[in-house]
Amino acid sequence: MTGRTDEFATVDGVELHYSAWGDPSRPPVVCVHGLSRVGRDFDTLARELARDYRVLCPDVPGRGLSQWAPEGAAEDWYAGTRLAELLVGFFDELGIEEARYVGTSMGGQLGIALAAGPLADRISHLVVNDVGPAPADDEAAREGVQRIIDYLTDPPTFDRLTGLEGYYRETYATFSEMTDAEWRTFTVGSARRTDAGTFAPAYDPRVVEPLLTEETDADPWAAWEAIEVPTLVLKGERSDVLADATFERMCDRRPEIETRVYDCGHAPSLNVPDQIGPIRELFER
Repeated sequence: MTGRTDEFATVDGVELHYSAWGDPSRPPVVCVHGLSRVGRDFDTLARELARDYRVLCPDVPGRGLSQWAPEGAAEDWYAGTRLAELLVGFFDELGIEEARYVGTSMGGQLGIALAAGPLADRISHLVVNDVGPAPADDEAAREGVQRIIDYLTDPPTFDRLTGLEGYYRETYATFSEMTDAEWRTFTVGSARRTDAGTFAPAYDPRVVEPLLTEETDADPWAAWEAIEVPTLVLKGERSDVLADATFERMCDRRPEIETRVYDCGHAPSLNVPDQIGPIRELFER
């Protein structure tokens, strides 16, 4: 069995939707998406890995089909520390004792924190897709972070789904190349109907609030250095989120890591053999 199924888990009172691929008896892979994205972003990667792994792709709260924060609770629900706690709970709820982990953008940041902290003994391999330990504090990434904030804050609506697809193609033009069929799947998997009957991106616009307000005493670079598992960092050559200097610093701090650089911006789509191959090779180590 390699096809996708829609599953739900309740973690600390929050209902999480996740796509599940592959035989449940196989070793698990957990894939976590970017700030306003959904678990369906990993469909192509998951389909390829499902021959050998059980691939689990959750929508974090406020995205996709997972529960949104109640009125007045967005700052608590969508903070990075809270999302990390819920991912630990996701591992617990599904009985995952050990897993390989793939994280794109925000999902990569969460992976760094988890692999260095509460899941240090349960994440066996780590893939970080086009993000550094602390992009919000990275002067070189400030323009890219602001670009993301700008399009997140007031998402447009469309009478037709094809209108939303056009918006996605423009907004995510920095992604590595995708086919027309992949753009259609991307759109259908991350669309929602509004109360007015129009189509909008499948995320709560309030997810941006914690990005601007959360404060933490944790040192993200110390977390990066503390990770001991095999690690692969993927970078878009023209990324405005993972700056060249930050990427070099990541390599200097952990010279044993594997790296790949691709001809795109933020972020590699993980949909073609030369992006999927290195992930599979890492997982086989």
